[in-house]
Amino acid sequence: MKSLFYTGYGIIFLLSTFVAAQKDYKGKVLDAKTGQVIPYVNIGIVEQGVGTVSDEEGLFHLYFEKDQVNSQTNILFSALGYAPLNIPVEKMPLVFNEYPVFKMNPERVALNEVVVSNKGDRFITDLIGYKNFGEKTFGYWKDQIALGGELATRIVAKSGLRRLDRFQFEVFYNPSDSLLLRVNIYEDDGPMGSPKTNLNTSGKNILVTVKKNDRMVWVDLKPYDIYVKNDFMVSLELLKVYGEEELGLILAAAFNKYGSYRKYASQDKWERIDDSNMGYYLETQFMVSEKVAQRFEKREAKKKRKMRTISGFALRKGRMVSGVEVTNTRTKETVFTDENGRYTIPADKKDEILFKKEGYKLMVLTVGDKPTANIIMKGE
Repeated sequence: MKSLFYTGYGIIFLLSTFVAAQKDYKGKVLDAKTGQVIPYVNIGIVEQGVGTVSDEEGLFHLYFEKDQVNSQTNILFSALGYAPLNIPVEKMPLVFNEYPVFKMNPERVALNEVVVSNKGDRFITDLIGYKNFGEKTFGYWKDQIALGGELATRIVAKSGLRRLDRFQFEVFYNPSDSLLLRVNIYEDDGPMGSPKTNLNTSGKNILVTVKKNDRMVWVDLKPYDIYVKNDFMVSLELLKVYGEEELGLILAAAFNKYGSYRKYASQDKWERIDDSNMGYYLETQFMVSEKVAQRFEKREAKKKRKMRTISGFALRKGRMVSGVEVTNTRTKETVFTDENGRYTIPADKKDEILFKKEGYKLMVLTVGDKPTANIIMKGE
C-alpha cells in the first residue's frame, strides 16, 4: 500500500509498502570481473512500485508475489559504472537459507566533456536552487520499506558551462538514529521533463548520512566532477535506515513553481507531484567572460560591505578548531572556520548560528548586539 497526500502547506511524500503476504526474493550482487560486492544497487520491477536497494554488503530483499506480475516481466538491476542486468521474473530464484548471486558487468562510462576556453573566460561562484524562509512547505518520507524511493526537484540554471561544487538541504525532522541517502544528479530528459539520465559519470555514489540532530546538511560534490549546461534535476534517494525508530524524514521545501517528482521505490516510474520545489540549494562554478566576472565581483564586494557580520573563533580546550561548518539558519549561508579556527558570516541580531563538525556536538549561537563571538566546541 502506498499513498501520496498533498496539502496547501506543502509536499507530503509517503513511502509505504505492504509486505505481509509477499515472498522474499533475496540475493547478493557481485562484480562479474572482480567478484567484489556491489553496494547500493537499484533493484526492482520497472514502473510497478516493487523495488529495493542492495546494502553495503551487496545483499538485498525484494518482496512480491510472482502470480501478481507478468511472468515475462523483468527485474532490473542498475548501478553506477555497471551495465544494466535484466532477470525475467519467472527465473528469479526463491531460496530460503542462502543468498543467490547476481553478477553485473562493469561498463565503460563516458566522462563529462569539459570545454576549456582560451577567450579569457573563467569561473565565478554562482548560488542556485531554492531555500525555505519559514514557509510551511516540506517533503516527507514515511516507513522504511521503500528503499530506493526518491524525491527530485528541477533546478533552473542559466545556460552555460557549470560545475557543481556543493549541495545543501534542510532537515525539519528526523526521528531515526541516522539515515543513509544518495544524491543523484539527472538530466530532465525523461517523459514530461522528469529525471532520466544520471549525470554522475564518476562511477562513485554520492552518499550522505543524516543524523538525528542534523539541520542544515551540505554535501561536497567536487570529487565527482559533475558539469551541467542547462537546467537539471537533483534528487535524494533513501538507501538505509538505522535504529529502531520508523522513518519519518521531513525536509524543507519552497514555493517556487518549477516542479518536483517522486518515485516510491527502486525502478518505479517518476510522477510529478506538485509545482513546488524541494529546498535544494547548490554552490556552483559558472563560466562567464572576464568582463561579466569583473562586474559580478564588484557587485558582490559592494553587497558584502553593506552586510552586518559576526566573527570569532571556534575553540576546544584552548585550541582553535578548523573546518567547523558555520551556518546562519535564516539565510542558510554556510562558511567554514579557517586553519586558525576563525569564522566570519553575515548575520543580523536575532539570527541563529549553527556550529557543526564530525566528532563534536552541534552548537547553537544567537547573535545579539556584539559583532564578535567565540564558540566553545564540545566533544560528542
